[in-house]
Order: sequence, then structure tokens, then C-alpha cells
Amino acid sequence: MVSKTNAKARIEDVAVEANVSTATVSRAIHGLSGVSNETRRKVLSVARSMGYSPSHSAMSLASGSTQSVGLVLPDVSRWFFANAVEAAELLLRTMNYDALVYSLPDYVSGGRPRFNPEVLRSKVDAVAVLSLFFDDEEVRQLRSLDVPVAFLSVIQPGFSHVGIDDEQAMEMACEHLIGFGHKVIGHLSGMTNDKCPSAPTQRRRNAWIESLKSHRLECGPDLESPADIMTAKNGFIATNILLDRRPDITGIVASSDEMAMGAIQALRNRGILPGREVSVVGIDGHDLSAAFDLTSVEQPVQDESREMVNVLLRQIKGETHIQQKLFPTRLVVRGSSGPPVR
Repeated sequence: MVSKTNAKARIEDVAVEANVSTATVSRAIHGLSGVSNETRRKVLSVARSMGYSPSHSAMSLASGSTQSVGLVLPDVSRWFFANAVEAAELLLRTMNYDALVYSLPDYVSGGRPRFNPEVLRSKVDAVAVLSLFFDDEEVRQLRSLDVPVAFLSVIQPGFSHVGIDDEQAMEMACEHLIGFGHKVIGHLSGMTNDKCPSAPTQRRRNAWIESLKSHRLECGPDLESPADIMTAKNGFIATNILLDRRPDITGIVASSDEMAMGAIQALRNRGILPGREVSVVGIDGHDLSAAFDLTSVEQPVQDESREMVNVLLRQIKGETHIQQKLFPTRLVVRGSSGPPVR
């Protein structure tokens, strides 16, 4: 007999002590059918006395559930993803689920594979993809996991989606500056790709073009400065490129608040007053927006992430229809925007 104080008791030890098979121990502990009430009580009593605690893998084998959800994203250090992951993990924890974080690059060149489904296979009950667009081969690999999948921010055809109306968010930013009387408005964009029309960066770029066209304002390529990754550093670089090319700009809309923060620093370095000589508007609602006095179109990232998790949990329970949920945005006006004075 194994000592009752042995914290290392194995399922085999419980089976020997209870005089049953390991399969019966597993089924009894996890409340599955095929075990009599008398046997279940005996197994549970022995397990308690031996201090046996089933492993996560044993629970998975017995129940057919891993009690985990995969979170696939580019970079957990960036504000949007950090907030989305935090909200998802907290909600999953309250529902007795773990989060398995799988970080992928935004883009891969040279034809090298980016997504490896084996990282997640048999380890998760569902997958959440955060602001990544999957090509046809990656979609095939994702579907091969045979678990529910939902996308945050990116609209991926054939899958559930949670996010915001990106066109409306950019239109709100443009209309704010146009309403002040700005005529030359530059755009700091993220990576855009006409092959991925549903990516947020592409939708925001399209809305910038359409908003300026609707007011018969210039919107040529020399007024746009893209960055592979929407960080403050890249926003700083993109703004300097933009200003060198078009010093007559009086307004800048950025596809993210981090890019907009980089723009504000670039303006200050040139002795240009943000909000007076050149106005800046971002999109996101970053925690540091107020510190930068940044006008921003804010989105509720954590609410979006929690809804994405809820969509997946409902689908784990049997819902099959594709769902879409768009959250409202709001313009928060601060000192980085105002009438043009140049």
C-alpha cells in the first residue's frame, strides 16, 4: 500500500489499492459513465487518502477535452495584443480553461512556412487568432485541427470574427480633421496588401482614401507612409519620411495610437507643435494616449477579446454558425488636434 502522505501517488497506485483498472479510476474521478456508484465512491475515497491528483494530460484523455484554448498572435509585447491576451486569459481562467500562446511573425518572406498546426494539435479545444490574416494554405492547416476558430480584428472568410468597423474608425478620424479645415492630410499606415482586403490596416487605408476623395482632397501615394509593424518607433520613422516628402501637411491620421505617438515625437524633434502646426489623430485608445495628449478613436480591446472567448466557448459546447460582432468606437479629442494655423 502506498502511504497516505505520498503526494506523488500515481493513477496506477490508486488502481492497485482500489482493485480496479486505471481506466476505471480515470472514469470515476472525472464523473464519466460506465462506473457504478459503489465503485466510484471507493475510487474517490482511495484517491483522497493517497493524495492523488490527476494530471492535465490524464484529464484530457479521459474527457476528450484539453481545457485549453490556443491564442495565436504576432507579438504579445505590443499594446493591442497584450490587452487582448490579458482579457482572454482572465476570462478563460474563470471558466477553468488554460491559454496556450503561440506567437507568429506578422509576415514571412521567401516562401518559408509561418504557421505550424502541430504546435496546437491535440493540445487545445479551440483557437483564437489575433489580428493575423491566414493565406489559403494556413487556413487549410488551421481547419485540419478540427476545433472551433475565431478571429479578432481580422475578417477571415469562413470564420467567426470579433472587432470594430475599421472603415468607420478611420472615417471618424479623417472627418475630425477635415471639420477643423485641414486640406492636406497624411496617413501613417500599417502594412497593406491588396490581396488581404479584410485586414484592418487595409480597411483603414481604404477609408482614408475614400474620406479624402469624398471631400475632393488630395490622397495620393506621396501622402501615405507605411510601416511593416505599427510601433511608435516605426511611426517616428514614417512621419519623418512623410514630412520630408510633403512639408505642406497640416494633419496626420495614423492607423494606430503607437504610430501616432511616434508622429508626435517626430514633430517635436523638428520644432513643430502637435495640434497647432500639424494635428495628429490615432486609432486604438492606448493607455498612454492621455499622456501624449493624443486625440484617438478608441476601441474596447478587452471587451472584444472577451467576446471572442465567449464565441469560442459557445462553439465548444456545440454552436456551429459563424458569428460576427462589431464593437462601437468613440472619438476622444485631446490637444494633438485642432484647426490648422500654418
